[in-house]
Amino acid sequence: MNIADPIEEFKNFIDEYKNTSEKDYYEILLKTSSPRVIFNMNDIRNYNTNLASLLINDPATIVPQIEDLLNQISQKDIKFGIKGSFGEYKLTPRTLISLFIGKLICITGIVTNCSTCRPKIVKSVHYNNTKSSFVQKEYRDSTMITKLPITNTVYPTRDTDGSILNTEYGLSDYVDYQTFNLQEMPEDAPCGQLPRSVECIVSHDLVDKIKPGDRITCYGIYKSLSFGNTTEFPSKFKNVLICNNIDQLKKTEIKTTKSNTIDYKDITKYIAPSIWGHDKIKLALALMLVGGNEIIMKNGSKIRGDINILLVGDPSTAKSQLLRFIYNFNEISVATTGKGSSGVGLTAAVVIDKETGDKRLEAGAMVLADRGIVCIDEFDKMNDLDRVAIHEVMEQQTVTISKAGIHTTLNARCSVLAAANPIYGMYRESRKPSENIRLPESIMTRFDLIFVVLDKSDVVTDSLISEHVVRSHSVFVQKEEEDSSGFKEYIDECRKLKPVLSREASKMIIEEYTNLRQIKNKKEQIVSITPRMLETMIRLSTAHAKLRLSEITEVSDVESAISLLNSTLFQQISKETKRPKNEVDKEYDIDQEIQIVENQNAKKDYVIDLLYEIRLSDESLTNISLDEIYSRVSSDLEISKEDVNDILEELSLQEIIYYENNTVIFIND
Repeated sequence: MNIADPIEEFKNFIDEYKNTSEKDYYEILLKTSSPRVIFNMNDIRNYNTNLASLLINDPATIVPQIEDLLNQISQKDIKFGIKGSFGEYKLTPRTLISLFIGKLICITGIVTNCSTCRPKIVKSVHYNNTKSSFVQKEYRDSTMITKLPITNTVYPTRDTDGSILNTEYGLSDYVDYQTFNLQEMPEDAPCGQLPRSVECIVSHDLVDKIKPGDRITCYGIYKSLSFGNTTEFPSKFKNVLICNNIDQLKKTEIKTTKSNTIDYKDITKYIAPSIWGHDKIKLALALMLVGGNEIIMKNGSKIRGDINILLVGDPSTAKSQLLRFIYNFNEISVATTGKGSSGVGLTAAVVIDKETGDKRLEAGAMVLADRGIVCIDEFDKMNDLDRVAIHEVMEQQTVTISKAGIHTTLNARCSVLAAANPIYGMYRESRKPSENIRLPESIMTRFDLIFVVLDKSDVVTDSLISEHVVRSHSVFVQKEEEDSSGFKEYIDECRKLKPVLSREASKMIIEEYTNLRQIKNKKEQIVSITPRMLETMIRLSTAHAKLRLSEITEVSDVESAISLLNSTLFQQISKETKRPKNEVDKEYDIDQEIQIVENQNAKKDYVIDLLYEIRLSDESLTNISLDEIYSRVSSDLEISKEDVNDILEELSLQEIIYYENNTVIFIND
């Protein structure tokens, strides 16, 4: 590592690459208009390993001298930047230890919050009215990489004679200054431990190059700053990274050597192979992984290509397991729960910097999952006000902040995969889908696909599921799971494609959408048919074409998308209307079911009106039993005592009344 004159050696390094076709640093210095020139550590290491080692181990001494050399060559104020391979010095916030203090290192992570850009004074000029003279002072602190000694930071207001000094702001010099927190990737954090972060400082041209949610690689000097009681041993230390260069993290190119061995028809075998069945849901998850085409119009408006999916159904139907598989499989993914998330926790929050008092943005789960997937379990447990906060993200894929004097828009281009339970605990097929899924229409229409997962008892199905589960626990008989090593490569290859709609496919989408809009009996629909459904058809068809590795979306893709959409759009209603065994081959009339549901709604309205009349007749009444309510039911109506009990339980779940122990309790204001 001993080099007689490292700066002379660095000058020789620049001369070594002079007149080369790709890396003529000398030519770059003369012609560049950028305030920073980036050098590749690999080139420095190839030229002289000792020079590269000296640069890594003593950057605070070498970097200021290199910048002086660059200024001499270019006759401009040029900053030195670095990139390339750092070997053992490529770290994460979790692997940062005291061994790396004072070293030039490389850290990869995700930006969680970022301060505003502030001016930092480096030279102040003051005018002395008494002496009619100017006084100037330079400022250097521990966050500056300079060969000159650190100065005190006391701002002068009077000279040694006590004369007042007036600051001449136009003559003073400032640099842009900004701080941000770099957190380790959520997917890289050990299970059960919180992600760690490190504070980074940028200045000059590196300011405002990043925003919350960006995945970046930072190159810089790791320093430990002391603060507290300066007359004694420092009581506190703060470790920071003085950034030298910032690179947006790009997805590593993956070789697709095994992609041709996967048949898209068998794609469901690779989605959660430990879970038996749910083939349609698995196909939908595969479509979500590849997504549709994102379209950006000339006027700046955008049509999202990401697919949103909601799973609703009985407990123990593998909903959470499917979410966990997608979370672990996808490269960029964030998992959260309905009760464990707030509106600002999902989008973005404005927090106050403890040191400066400035307000800064802190990215939420959906901003951190930009270009990825957000998995939200127990979606139905989320507070209604918090759920409203994600409306913009699910359609416009942005987070707009206008609070505390901060007005900005953050990207949240992610798919949403959510799981929820019915309001009754178990899905009641005797109720309409809207009665089972207590979610507002505004949020339901933002999901492209809504699956109702039922736990039905069937001898054949139960036997197959139990056999699959037992086999997965057996140490003697183990079926080889599908080799998923090439599945990620296959998905990445599919994502690169941008299929275009063929004329026949476009015509079929228009016809199918028109037919759906004309359906008169909409009682069995889970959601309303809106123009958003048209975009859903296009997204699903395009994603299916990607799974086929096709550049054209054909009619077969539309047919598959429509089949999947129809299986999720309608949920058949049945209560005591099962088809008789001797009428299996007869055509079944859905109007009969709809008439039954309308009768059930009429019964519900009748019971509500009856309770209202009872309350008005005696306002001092505190409670009333089920038997007494049923005794007041008109004998002309076909309403059983069980019907009344079911209606009262439903009203209680909807928090319309308070019903307990077969008694309605009236709460007096």
